[in-house]
Amino acid sequence: MNATSQDNLTTVTNPSAFADELIAPTYLAAAIRGRLAASASELSGFWFQVRGDRNNYARELQQQLAGDPVVVLVVRRAPFDNVNAVLDDFVVLLDENQEACEKHLTSDLATDRHAVVLLARNTLQIPQISSPVILPAWFPRLGGRTTSVIIEDLTWRAESPLNTTEAAIGELCQLLFDLEGALLERLHTVCTQTRAATDSFWDQTRRDGDGAFADFLEGVRHTRRDVRNPSSYRPSVREGRSLIARIWGKTQATPPDSLGKPGKALAQALALPEAVDASWYRSIVAVLSRPAGPMPAERAFATNIMVTITAACQMITAAAHADAYPSYPVPLIRSMSFDLRQGLAGARRTLIALDHYTG
Repeated sequence: MNATSQDNLTTVTNPSAFADELIAPTYLAAAIRGRLAASASELSGFWFQVRGDRNNYARELQQQLAGDPVVVLVVRRAPFDNVNAVLDDFVVLLDENQEACEKHLTSDLATDRHAVVLLARNTLQIPQISSPVILPAWFPRLGGRTTSVIIEDLTWRAESPLNTTEAAIGELCQLLFDLEGALLERLHTVCTQTRAATDSFWDQTRRDGDGAFADFLEGVRHTRRDVRNPSSYRPSVREGRSLIARIWGKTQATPPDSLGKPGKALAQALALPEAVDASWYRSIVAVLSRPAGPMPAERAFATNIMVTITAACQMITAAAHADAYPSYPVPLIRSMSFDLRQGLAGARRTLIALDHYTG
């Protein structure tokens, strides 16, 4: 029996201690419960890469899984790098942590499904196949029996609904609100000085019943004064009362190969110079949606704004209706949100710098 069980791990009191991990313990615990409930195996193995302190992560994850037939173990000596010996390494790990296994996989749990979580420094580098293994005689319920086990790497596969905290929806809303403010200031300045420069963009986004572009901008400004919580800002395409909504609606209705025209109109309306500051961030959705062929820097920047705004609005809306959509890997949601936030923040910084430069 290994005396260095999970009980000796330090207690985690600061949730931000796991900010650098791909998935926080609370989300990994939820993914494990879901997979365990759907499993047809008596014993499941779940692998997860932890880049920081594995002891702290193991303690927090075990607490999140309190009451579930799951034990969380830290991989230390067993290599798990040979497909023919992976389950031998698995049994060695169980023997090294007999005390923890007996504590958390007690025989009085009303279930025939159990799981072992393996926290490692790396992702699992071998094929994940189901193989038979003879478990140690002391192992709860299954001791001495031959059972099939598959070790599934959850590092990039643990899923969550789109409204997970990792999506940072409040930050996306705030950044949309802030970017709209920067766009309004720039468009108002250009419209006041050279109204003709904004005519094409207004033709692209105006609706029946709209008056002059300057009046629309003033109406948006008035509407924004009523927004008390920008972290909950959700423009409506149907109502079209915000500048973000008009850009979102136009981009949605335009095929990617035709975005050049509204992008050019927005670039003109913003009076962008031919050499836009190259430090702005091009979001991945803008790269994937870019029209065929090269485009001038100012048009690329304007198109990036349109596509990134649209993707951010879509993500916010999808999160608000998360029950209607599948769950997705948490690292994907987190990375997508981060990319969009980078794109929105970068566009705003560039516009503000442009105002300062031309002012």
